[in-house]
Amino acid sequence: MLFIGWQAAAESLYLWLFGPTAPESVNGFLTEVLSTSRGWTLIILGNAIGFVFAALVLSIGVVSFPLLLDRNVGVAVAVRTSVRVTPLTMALWGLIVAASLVIGFLFAFVGLAFVVPILAHASWHIYRRVVQ
Repeated sequence: MLFIGWQAAAESLYLWLFGPTAPESVNGFLTEVLSTSRGWTLIILGNAIGFVFAALVLSIGVVSFPLLLDRNVGVAVAVRTSVRVTPLTMALWGLIVAASLVIGFLFAFVGLAFVVPILAHASWHIYRRVVQ
């Protein structure tokens, strides 16, 4: 549902700025986005909206998924627990994960073979420390 909401927000933003007509070409679209005020508005607001959705997903899922696997609790309890422990520490962890994934992508996706297992292992340890 959050993905559908994100897609709807992105489409609404694009339609508000550029209207319903599709770009004529990829080059025309890139020129429009990178060299006009509407394009920069799209970039700035699009990233801000994406950040809000990413923060929401992080706060809901960072603890709830491992908690559901680790203990016999319901979804509502898992989500409430995840939202309750998220604030500053998990925000920092989210930035570390994002930066690590960017570094993994920079090396032609080969870096992800190293980054993802390390992040998964570290995430499990963070979960175990947060949920006693």
